Amino acid sequence: LALFGVALAAMQHNTLWANIKVLSFTMSQLVIGASFVFQNSYAHLLYAQQWSFLGSIFTPSQAGKYYSYVAGLSSITSMIAGASVSKLVDMVGLPGLLGMAALSLTCTLLLSDWAYSLSEKHGFDPSMELQTIANQKKERKKAKREKLQPSSTNTDNSQQQNDNSLLHQIRECLSLFREVPTLNALFFEALAFQCLSTILNTCLVTQLRTAVPNDELRAAWTGNFYACVNGLSTVFQFLLLPFINQSMEPKVLWRLMPILPLLCGALQFIPSSVFPDRLAITSSSSTLYLIAISFLGAKTMDYSLRGVLAEMAYVPLSFEARFKGKEIIAIFANRFGKSGMAFILSGLHFASGGGAGLSGLTLAVTLSWLTSALSLSNLIPSKAEAERLVAERNGPGKDGKNIGNGNANEKHEKKQ
Repeated sequence: LALFGVALAAMQHNTLWANIKVLSFTMSQLVIGASFVFQNSYAHLLYAQQWSFLGSIFTPSQAGKYYSYVAGLSSITSMIAGASVSKLVDMVGLPGLLGMAALSLTCTLLLSDWAYSLSEKHGFDPSMELQTIANQKKERKKAKREKLQPSSTNTDNSQQQNDNSLLHQIRECLSLFREVPTLNALFFEALAFQCLSTILNTCLVTQLRTAVPNDELRAAWTGNFYACVNGLSTVFQFLLLPFINQSMEPKVLWRLMPILPLLCGALQFIPSSVFPDRLAITSSSSTLYLIAISFLGAKTMDYSLRGVLAEMAYVPLSFEARFKGKEIIAIFANRFGKSGMAFILSGLHFASGGGAGLSGLTLAVTLSWLTSALSLSNLIPSKAEAERLVAERNGPGKDGKNIGNGNANEKHEKKQ
């Protein structure tokens, strides 16, 4: 990001470089596009890995207590950063803004190194589990080679090349999802929810354009809507979610989440004449309100409850499931859900000449999310069972003193 900022600053001082075209794109456009793709990919990678680290060091009870505060603080800092962008651009310009982003990521690097050093010092470094898994795999492969044929240098080299091939990595990922059914359920739940979020967003924009034709009023309506989403998410994260996580099982919360979007989707098929006249709700406005309530509930739950529950679902799983499986779900399920549904909506728009009704599709996607959430809830362990699984995985104790003594030999072997 710092290099991107330097390149943009150089182009601002030398317009000759900025106007050089490559495939009908100017150099400044290419640099801005590359920086956008890089920062989105890199930020998502850091976000997922930091949550995976928290899932490795927290017990399920600790995750239910503290995850909501972590998510709430993340939302607040995101709102502050978004609100200050316009002022910062006027002060330091776009290159300076990229430099500030690079500085913030440098702070993230230092803090993450500090966190990993503390975990290693007190004996709960997640990489210890990774080293154990890697050693077990090497032992199994070595035993398999000795059983099938005599070991040789050529055989070892070919085996190492096969292990590093893309096909072998794909097979390992498929094997991981077969061994951990929870990952399959999380994959399809994420896929269904992203499809629902995309179609609700499309329905809201389309219906808002019909109900509120004025551009300024429509922009104000949209701003107030997302302000309500952020406000409700903050209230849930700091005030309600810690109490809910302590008093209810996660599997129950998974089953309750799709109810509000499902009710709003079903109400869209009720004629407007059913509503009382004193409400003064016309057909277009009633549809807008129902879609807005459904989208408001879905986004609020996504920013507060669903995100925390998804992270808690990874806590009892193995190291590979928490890190590798989570990345696969984040990259393929979330991205494919959004892009796939956008592709379907574009096809319906062109096929119907722009007049396709989306109420039926919205209800069908909501039902698919309900089905996937119910399937996932059946695989989510109870709090007591999750505590037991984590205790078995971590060995004796979870506090730093016990684990530090219990893993003293492992730390010594790791240093050797």
